[in-house]
Amino acid sequence: MQIIKQSLLEKYHLNNFQIAQLLFLGKTIASEISKIIIIAIIFHQQLDIFLFALVILVMLRCSTGGIHFYTYIKCLAGSILYFGLALILLPHIPMSHTLKILFCLLCVLICYVVGPVPSRYRPPYTNKFIKHCKIIITTFLLLYTFILHIIPKSQYVIVGFWIIILHSLQLLTAKYIRKLPVYFK
Repeated sequence: MQIIKQSLLEKYHLNNFQIAQLLFLGKTIASEISKIIIIAIIFHQQLDIFLFALVILVMLRCSTGGIHFYTYIKCLAGSILYFGLALILLPHIPMSHTLKILFCLLCVLICYVVGPVPSRYRPPYTNKFIKHCKIIITTFLLLYTFILHIIPKSQYVIVGFWIIILHSLQLLTAKYIRKLPVYFK
């Protein structure tokens, strides 16, 4: 690690703060990739559906944020539970097509009103950025609702539906947790 720091300092003339930021970014990327690999191994028999669900989740998380566990193990465990519910358990719950559409529309409303919920370590978002995120998520979820209406029996679309439901629920939870006094967190 010290060799990398020294190289960045000498070759690119970065200051210690910039180097710390780059190292944090590298650790974050490595952490996320390792979690994706571990979860992909766990759900290897449904790898194509897992990857589809992951794309949906990344779109949702990037535009609305959500719960953050702040440790690798807690995040990994939460992610495994999240994907386990969406890929294995929840798709077996019988639900009418109309109810799925109504739930998707409710999720549009939840994500628009509640999101984005950033990590407590991020600076507050600007109003312009918040508006941009709300437009992206609303458009995405309305398009997804339309796709759900057109191909309601697709296993991929059903798993995506449950990813959206779970995301909306955890977004509400994240917003509630953010309002709690620090000693309850």
